[in-house]
Amino acid sequence: MKVSRTDKLFYGVGAFGYGSVNQTLNNFLMFFGTGVLGLSGTLMGLAIAISTVWDAVTDPLVGALSDNYRGRLGKRHTFMLVGCVAVATINLLLWHINPQWGETRKFLSLLVGLLLIETFNTVYSTPYGALGFDMCQSYHARTSIQSYKTVFQSAALLVPSLLMGIVLRPKAVATMHTAASGYHVIAAITSSLCIITALVTIIGTFRYRHAGTVNPRPTAHKVSFLQAFFAILDERNRVYLITAYAVALSCSAFLTTLGMHVFTYTFHFTSWQISLVLGCLVAGVISGQPLWCRVSNHLGKKRTVQVALWVVLCGVAVFAMLLTARMYLTPAVVLLILASDIYLIAVGVGCIYSLPISMFADNIRLESTAMATGFLTFCTKCTNAVVTFVVGWLLDLIGFQSGVATQTWQVSTALGWVLVGGVTVAGLGAWLLFGKYQDKAAGSVLSYHDEKIEPVR
Repeated sequence: MKVSRTDKLFYGVGAFGYGSVNQTLNNFLMFFGTGVLGLSGTLMGLAIAISTVWDAVTDPLVGALSDNYRGRLGKRHTFMLVGCVAVATINLLLWHINPQWGETRKFLSLLVGLLLIETFNTVYSTPYGALGFDMCQSYHARTSIQSYKTVFQSAALLVPSLLMGIVLRPKAVATMHTAASGYHVIAAITSSLCIITALVTIIGTFRYRHAGTVNPRPTAHKVSFLQAFFAILDERNRVYLITAYAVALSCSAFLTTLGMHVFTYTFHFTSWQISLVLGCLVAGVISGQPLWCRVSNHLGKKRTVQVALWVVLCGVAVFAMLLTARMYLTPAVVLLILASDIYLIAVGVGCIYSLPISMFADNIRLESTAMATGFLTFCTKCTNAVVTFVVGWLLDLIGFQSGVATQTWQVSTALGWVLVGGVTVAGLGAWLLFGKYQDKAAGSVLSYHDEKIEPVR
């Protein structure tokens, strides 16, 4: 059955509120920890890396539980309901850590909060991601529904950015390290959005609650969790795809982890200027979705992703030139060039967010979509954990001073070059790895059954 645009819309909305919470953590947590709480970059990198690895480990576990759950609310919606409420609650508590506490207490509170929120992030996001695979099983439909998801997930980035500009409006970014109360307000709003939009998706897609539920093969023998986990690596083509996707997302990890530092200390932007730049980032990701869908219909998914990576690399080259020449340009010109360049980079990153997931759906079986989705996120999050830890270590290496309003010229410049180097290496590596992947033919569906999945009314 063809999934309507309305159903895809209901599905995509579910990424908005959850994405608001997630993007707030991705974009602001490193800055919040070093600039507001006064923790060192190494401690922040360590806390984020540990929680990310934990999140990665729980992804396939939750996926396996979801695949095998047979409750009245369905194998996806039950987990999504529990996850969204827990994420919203823990998110509120996480941003209320007192800057006056001792360093050990702040670090442990942050670490425990991150472990909890990442656990329930998984409880929501892994079944949610698998739901999209359950709903759409054709080659091009997979790309379409992932585009809807990416649009809302990217739009969520604008929410914390706008709130930052509004809530912290009277203050320049240079004094944001004293504005902990502003983060409390942002957390309250994003937590509310998380619950509201998740409920919209749960209700709007409820008739698909049993989509993708099939009976196991009669001849199939039972396998352990670890056997099923590592069986995903049996196909070399799938290994190339997972590795390439993980490396490609490292581009995004460098951008989100270092973005606030670079905009604040390298370019000395105010809060509204940062909101403008992040708005261009969101606009680029969203506007690029229909473009990449059309391009992939002509070039194929693999070649389209490679083109998108070159768009990102070209944007980074422009950023490097701006970094070198910024002292010879007026602040207005710097803002104009950087905002335009971020838009270009975001167009390419938008393809990386959505198309490889559709490619992965071409390579997995209907019976284990959540398990396979969990394995994919396990690999990508392990990579991001390494990147985050490396970024925290590099902040200390270049002499970044936590809890101060300004940095030296050498440090502020080094921040920009770390960003350039990280994105460039990740982009080139991903391009080479995607080159080894063999694109699946249109119309392929990997399932033990040929039955057509109908929504349950």
